[in-house]
Amino acid sequence: MIEPGTAVAPVGVVCVAAGDGTRLRGGTPKALIEVAGVALVVHAVRSLAAAGLPPPVVVHPAGAGPAVAQALADEQIAALVPGGATRTDSVRRGVSALPAGCDPIAIHDAARPFVPVEVIRRVLAAVQDDVRAAAPGLPVADTLKRVADGAVLTTIDREGLVGVQTPQVFPRDVLDAVLATDGEATDELTLVERWIETGRLTGRVVVVPGSVFAHKVTYPDDLEVVAALARMTRQVAP
Repeated sequence: MIEPGTAVAPVGVVCVAAGDGTRLRGGTPKALIEVAGVALVVHAVRSLAAAGLPPPVVVHPAGAGPAVAQALADEQIAALVPGGATRTDSVRRGVSALPAGCDPIAIHDAARPFVPVEVIRRVLAAVQDDVRAAAPGLPVADTLKRVADGAVLTTIDREGLVGVQTPQVFPRDVLDAVLATDGEATDELTLVERWIETGRLTGRVVVVPGSVFAHKVTYPDDLEVVAALARMTRQVAP
């Protein structure tokens, strides 16, 4: 059992904080937007540390290195790395900054600042035997519609649909292999799925129970949601 504050080795951790925040507050990188007086990236790093994970490599927006370094001045991190033009490129850069002996690798989005310790433990424990990738997720609760120009085209059956969260965890050799290709995706699980579907890799991609507390900040209203989560998780004063 992984206890808070206990180092988990030799896991490698990358915290992806390279989003530009254009849908939130123009001009401020998402990682530096504050919730209850603390930058999102700081909340995320603290959540990872609470699960006993080693200090992460933090991937920041190009040009925002000094500001991110200042925000993280009191936190333990392994390195700061500038992000790339795409999410996948940013992850590549972060993984390349990890020591060679790290295995497995956990990729976490700073936009999910309050992922619970038990979710991190659960997804780490899932990567064994023939599991090539694992992530937390929640069943889709809303009715889904395909829409074009405001008009509903069809209703999508939500049976079996899951919203996938982070951290996502991978054996090092698998992640290195899929990142070495030119493929791009909105998450790294997708890259592994493609390899399995095309016969380049055998094994399974699995989803373990996630949490509503691992809410992702994308739109302005999300800041109000995570501010409430901050109070509930007691990372900040009420």
